[in-house]
Amino acid sequence: MLTSGQIAHFETFGYVMLPKLFTYAEMDIITFEANEIFQEMLGVQPSTTTKYGKVEPFFERRPFLNSLLDDDRTYLLAEQLLGSDFLLDQTEGNIHQGDTGWHGSGKWKILPWIKIVLYLEPLTRDTGALRVIPGSHIIGDPDLYAPLRADNSEDKPVFDMPQSEIPSVALEIEPGDVIVFTEDILHASFGGRSGRQQHAMNFLKNPTSKVEIERLIDRAKRIPPTGRPLVKHLESDRPRLRRMVARLVELGLEPLELELPKYPKVRPIH
Repeated sequence: MLTSGQIAHFETFGYVMLPKLFTYAEMDIITFEANEIFQEMLGVQPSTTTKYGKVEPFFERRPFLNSLLDDDRTYLLAEQLLGSDFLLDQTEGNIHQGDTGWHGSGKWKILPWIKIVLYLEPLTRDTGALRVIPGSHIIGDPDLYAPLRADNSEDKPVFDMPQSEIPSVALEIEPGDVIVFTEDILHASFGGRSGRQQHAMNFLKNPTSKVEIERLIDRAKRIPPTGRPLVKHLESDRPRLRRMVARLVELGLEPLELELPKYPKVRPIH
């Protein structure tokens, strides 16, 4: 459970860190299952590939990862930040290569959502740790951070300086630590090795206003599986999972079946 101070930190700065939320034994299971998923879906092993890779939905493909979606440590966290009727947006698994430039959507006031993020290795400022600009999820008028919200996928200078030198906080972590942040906060990563993994559970506030509902439906239709319920969850015997997606069906979003493996024969991972 988050303390009142941690909740205030998240609301003020756009992120909160939770050290040692998962044990080393649990991280070993997560790593094994994640490697199997990437081999199964992309035909690659993160430790050897030199290409960016992404799988979504991700956590639903293995038993322990799937169990984290309604585990008290994640479920109650999302409930505190988004309300008891929060929804499951999507889960994702990423294999990162090289730097990730500054980005942040800047839509927090329209449809609040959070990312609960796991990394599988120690990361420091200079080895790929997530960097954030605290408070940048709150959009000013004018938005002085607008140049950083643009497409900065290439390492082009911003404010006449390299992107890696933009003043920021590096969220250095160890396996088992968790970072919770809103996608709206400006964030980036520099100096990380190829093949490092970042996995996330994404939850959103239950949309109630016309603007929120329209945004959710538009987003779900444009970029599935984002915001689309899985048949797997609707038919689950776990009440929390069913609750997190039932509202999406009420809004008229068509349920999706979990995509079948592209490479069903999983090679042993050492």
